[in-house]
Amino acid sequence: MYRRYKFDIWDVIIWISLIVLILYILGKLTGLINTPEWVNLIPIITMVFFAGAFYQKVIAFMEKMNYRTDFLKTNLESINNKIKKSLSFTTP
Repeated sequence: MYRRYKFDIWDVIIWISLIVLILYILGKLTGLINTPEWVNLIPIITMVFFAGAFYQKVIAFMEKMNYRTDFLKTNLESINNKIKKSLSFTTP
């Protein structure tokens, strides 16, 4: 069985911003887009959205890794305590 991937709003923003940026660049390169100067800000705005969404994904990943390392640390400490207890009973 495979795990179903849960889409996050940040995933959607990242993909939409990348698609808009690619379409805009292709349109400019082929000459399909001949627009006023303010429309030239589209790539900058798109990159800002991309950077923000990427930042949110990194923060979420770091929180998940922090939780996992705390979980492992707690479990290792409990195993360490069990080993110490068992060793203290066996040594005279």
